[in-house]
Amino acid sequence: MSQSKYKIKKVRQQKIRQLIETKEISTHEQLVDELQKCNISVTQATLSRDLREIGVIKVTKGLGDYVYKISDETASSERELKNKFLNFVREIKETGNLILIKTPPGEAQAVARVIDLAEIEHILGTVAGDDTILVVVDNIEDAKKIKKKFQDLCIKPKT
Repeated sequence: MSQSKYKIKKVRQQKIRQLIETKEISTHEQLVDELQKCNISVTQATLSRDLREIGVIKVTKGLGDYVYKISDETASSERELKNKFLNFVREIKETGNLILIKTPPGEAQAVARVIDLAEIEHILGTVAGDDTILVVVDNIEDAKKIKKKFQDLCIKPKT
């Protein structure tokens, strides 16, 4: 998949997530309409693939009514991201559109995996070795923002 197609898909899937989390959407048609309001056009087949990839499920709202929800598994990927950063990230550096993350030996691939699963906007991909991860971001400004997000993930919550 070309970089621009990948970026379009990522933006579309993030918008789908946002719509499902903020509105009560119960049909493909309703979701297509909401996406069109955001200037995103999508076919039924593409929407079905996106919903499957995102982990969207239909849950009962009441007597015979259903709404789309992000599965708990998807929500748990955010918790897993926070957990991995808290426990395994030792250093974060950024230069240009690249972010370098240092971990203990043997942990880089697990941390890179949760970064990939989180589908963070503007991240084009990750490359992991034994104790180092290279995160490729689509531009310098967003690399700075993502570095800050990663640093925030390393902060232990106050109890």
